[in-house]
Amino acid sequence: MVAFAGDTGELIHQMRAGTPVRAIAGVAAKLGVSEEKLFELLRLPECNMNSRIVKDDLLSPTEQDRIYRAEKVLEKALAVLEDRDAARTWLRQSNRSIGGEAPLELLDTEVGYELVMDTLGRIEYGVIS
Repeated sequence: MVAFAGDTGELIHQMRAGTPVRAIAGVAAKLGVSEEKLFELLRLPECNMNSRIVKDDLLSPTEQDRIYRAEKVLEKALAVLEDRDAARTWLRQSNRSIGGEAPLELLDTEVGYELVMDTLGRIEYGVIS
């Protein structure tokens, strides 16, 4: 399941309409983590998320943005590292170039997301080892 797909206009419309909470399962599976681990990494309260899952509710704008960031970072990591296992590992392991944190742990803020995307861009162009 692709949580966020389509051209930019379609994606904006989809996000404004709300993203079903069931999108979390697809993103967690793509990242190779449990839903609970994804909640922890993205700093989403597990009890709130589980309640939304039971109700088959929509994600809040904040939750939606964090899930979107995780999916976009995974796509970029796959493009740069060209291997699903390598991309998943890179996203979950602490990294000196981003302050010793795992890239997925930084996706709860826009600044952290930008740092992770910038780091992947530097890897892509050979600026970072």
